[in-house]
Amino acid sequence: MYREKLRIRACFGVFGRRAGSAVPECATLLRSWLRANLRSVSLRPAFLPADLPMQLASVSVLAELFGAAFLRCVAPSGALLGLCLALPARSTPLVLEPTHRSVSAAADEYAPLRAAMTRELEEYAQWCGSVKLAADRDGALRAILRFDAEHEGARRGLKHTRQRDGTWAPPAKPAESKNANKNFEAQSRERREKLATGLLERASPLLASPSLDAPARRKLCEELVADVLAIEPEHVAGRALGGEARRGDAWVLRETAASDAWRAKSKAAVQEVIAAVPDPAPIALRPNEERLGVAWTHAVATPRVRVLTTGGVEEARKAAVMCHAAIERFANLAGFTTDLNNEYTVYLLTSAPARDAWIGNWPGWSAAQREQFKLWAGCGVPGEIHQARWDADEARRLDGAVRYTLGLLCWRELKFDHLRCAWAWEGLGLYLTNELVGTHYTWFASAPAAGDAETKELLGKLALSDVNWTREHYQRVKRGKGTHFAKLCETGIDAFGADDMLASYSLASYLIEGRGDELPALLRALGATKPAEALAALFDGDLAQGDARMLRWLAERK
Repeated sequence: MYREKLRIRACFGVFGRRAGSAVPECATLLRSWLRANLRSVSLRPAFLPADLPMQLASVSVLAELFGAAFLRCVAPSGALLGLCLALPARSTPLVLEPTHRSVSAAADEYAPLRAAMTRELEEYAQWCGSVKLAADRDGALRAILRFDAEHEGARRGLKHTRQRDGTWAPPAKPAESKNANKNFEAQSRERREKLATGLLERASPLLASPSLDAPARRKLCEELVADVLAIEPEHVAGRALGGEARRGDAWVLRETAASDAWRAKSKAAVQEVIAAVPDPAPIALRPNEERLGVAWTHAVATPRVRVLTTGGVEEARKAAVMCHAAIERFANLAGFTTDLNNEYTVYLLTSAPARDAWIGNWPGWSAAQREQFKLWAGCGVPGEIHQARWDADEARRLDGAVRYTLGLLCWRELKFDHLRCAWAWEGLGLYLTNELVGTHYTWFASAPAAGDAETKELLGKLALSDVNWTREHYQRVKRGKGTHFAKLCETGIDAFGADDMLASYSLASYLIEGRGDELPALLRALGATKPAEALAALFDGDLAQGDARMLRWLAERK
């Protein structure tokens, strides 16, 4: 394989000179391909038969790679072209397989571009000085130090002094430099913009190379963005490459800007979904429901859900509308369609006798199950899609009914439940329930009460309807008490604490508000692959990067 690479290099050297003098577009094509692939290319199948001269086989390969442009280039050499065309047809196509390059290899290829930029910045700094733009000159010198920290001219230009140990020290009180000639400031900005754009364009083929592995691409992208912004902090394309967008006079995460726009219209969107639900209509009980010994007072249905209650008709109607709206809202956000219809039933039991009758007479349960259910505030019907709620008040029954409906969709349409992906089950359910009905009373986490006095006080606050969960999470994270993504993905629902619930809620908020276009694919991946891997894919495989973006998003979110 090593000999094959040497042959490719030798051939490309000859071909590059001929292309440069004969066909400019072919030379450009070749240079782009070389920059992106040459250092790590491997070939399959072996392209060089042992009994053919190296030059002849190389010409054949280049003809396959570059087609007509290459043939026009070699056309002046009739013999060479004739030999190329006389080669037998290849039984299998030439396949170039890029070998993934490491972070250090990518840095080696990027280094010449950085060195060239240092020279360009030196010229720009000299020009700034010649037209009395002292502030811009000093900015250029600081940018040079980004590319070459030991650049003596930039250090001395910024009044740094060399210490005995060879290091440089900035002045204790740097003087503020100002541009004395305002007439050239616009031209100076244009020159900075051009320098930054040039670096970005020259590095883009390297960044886009399929041979870069994910860590190398991520590291190179971070360095490139930092370099571009060192030259021109307001460079729009550089900011965009770093995942930023403008909000007023400031640069924020692209997700933050998306969140602002999303929240500005989300309330109206939710109200539209609710308003589109058909009025619930009275329905008849089914025979099995009449045999339960429950004194049902009202039964209503929409095309998506039936509701039976032992309480008032308005509670039944509201529960039907909100559960129907939850189905439509979640389907819209997650990008799925569902055939869930009004076979799905919600039973609202407003008194202890009604609860006991329902639990006691539903067929097929053991005595132990019936006793366990009485300790809860509601449950799904084992083996069925239906649910029952017997919470202490109407608001909690509504919250629980909507929350269960969202969970049913996670399991039925997206193929994950509270055991497979606890953070998504809990976070999405809490967020969307709060969006629809303004509360988040229903938690599936079974162990949130553990913790210190501060944590227990927090749990009491979270039960209130007017508490901002993302703000509470941000305050906890700033004090080092938040849950990182890696741990969150590993924690089961039975081990969830208050910080895990807050982190799940905030992560759901971040995804729905800031990365809504990527949400459908993520939710499907949660049910099809390892949930941690699915989430990490949003952050180039690095959950720690996700933690950092989440923290910044929380800080910027208004």
